Amino acid sequence: MNSFRRVPLLALLVAALVATGLAATYHHVKNPSALPSGLSVSVNAESTALYCTGITSGPSAGSVSFYNTALTPRHLSVSVVSSQGQLWSGNVELAAHGSQSLVLGNLDKPPLRPKAKVPYVVTYGVGVEISGGGVVAEEVASHGDAEVPCASAGTTRWYATGFDTTVGSSGEISVYNPTGTPAVMNVSVYTAAGFSAPEAFQGLSVPAHAELDVNLAQEIVNTSNIAVGVKVLRGALEIVGVQDSNGALSFDQGLHSKSKTAWFPNVTTVQSATAQIRIANPNNRPATVKVDVGLGTYKVPQQSTTISPYSTGTITITPNSAIPADGYANLTLHSNVPVVTGLATGTGTTVALTSPQAPSSAYLVRNFSGLGFDAATVTNTSTHSAELTITSYESSKTNVSTMTGVKIAGGATESLSTLVPTFMKEPDDTYVIATAKPVLVLSLTVPSRPRGLYVVSTLDGG
Repeated sequence: MNSFRRVPLLALLVAALVATGLAATYHHVKNPSALPSGLSVSVNAESTALYCTGITSGPSAGSVSFYNTALTPRHLSVSVVSSQGQLWSGNVELAAHGSQSLVLGNLDKPPLRPKAKVPYVVTYGVGVEISGGGVVAEEVASHGDAEVPCASAGTTRWYATGFDTTVGSSGEISVYNPTGTPAVMNVSVYTAAGFSAPEAFQGLSVPAHAELDVNLAQEIVNTSNIAVGVKVLRGALEIVGVQDSNGALSFDQGLHSKSKTAWFPNVTTVQSATAQIRIANPNNRPATVKVDVGLGTYKVPQQSTTISPYSTGTITITPNSAIPADGYANLTLHSNVPVVTGLATGTGTTVALTSPQAPSSAYLVRNFSGLGFDAATVTNTSTHSAELTITSYESSKTNVSTMTGVKIAGGATESLSTLVPTFMKEPDDTYVIATAKPVLVLSLTVPSRPRGLYVVSTLDGG
């Protein structure tokens, strides 16, 4: 195998954002609503791990960006496998509060391109062993407006909705098996026409340390708003949804359980943008779904729909004659039965997918893409006031400062620039926002025209 040190694969990142970094073993897999991240494990842990998948070698090739929140250096042993079975390995040295990025698109170029002829576009699975805790990682597409955290543990259940296989679009599930034994999974599909379990998607085997792509268009042709449910029968897997909509790429972190409630802060309502809440009902009875819309001083009527059993549906936020075109709206969704939800934003000809964040007790915010943020907010999902501790890590320095006693009212959504005075002044610093109970939802969008097209998944502390 080749070493990353022999080729120019590492580049210092001017930015970073979210991800995950510590790993438990796969021997006793639990499946919480959100997988644990580097923020939820002590930096004194002897060793941790990270797993990433979904980055390709094509025009949307990107990188995996690492950030070390610890006060001491970390050694990373990295292994990469492609969907064609090619293997690479190497080492990354992270200084205290240091960041580096591994550009995966460079792997299939000389001098590392294998002699065997392979398709130009391949997908990569990445496994990282870390000498200690406190390291997080984020996958970032080359254009910067698609991001997803790496995971510190595999999952046995995974859901996502909103995929599109209409002309000009492709929806795929990128699956990486980081364990030393084969894994087996079944993939179920929901559309407006109902439920299906295509034979080609049943009993799929993912070899040890291998990456597999499931192309939804193989079985579900020319269809929008496709929902997926993955059940891992043996083993545990890292899974990311990849949507390419007429050239607009998005990574979907997905969900690890169904829910009756979901929060969607920073949903665009501006002119020329589109925004939908896409919903899958995997139950044997109808789902009555209601969405409360908070938009400035406007009094917006509650939006609702009923979705048939084992089917999908939508609630359109933009354009909607009942909702003024006036910046970002904050949405709260309630359903009578547990459902799978996602946000679809775009221009009418493109769509980008994001799954909602489960409430957490900690988040890490860092400008991984280098694009900065158009919106950055914290929502308190509880009815009681929450007290925040906000830790700031200065970029290019090892200085750390902490603010305590920062309060956010119950049910409120506050801008990070309001809570953290230095947020806009020091956009390349790293921030950890934490509270005692898992009641926070953090939302980030990157700049776009029109505003709000790209919501990026944030790193949470579980």
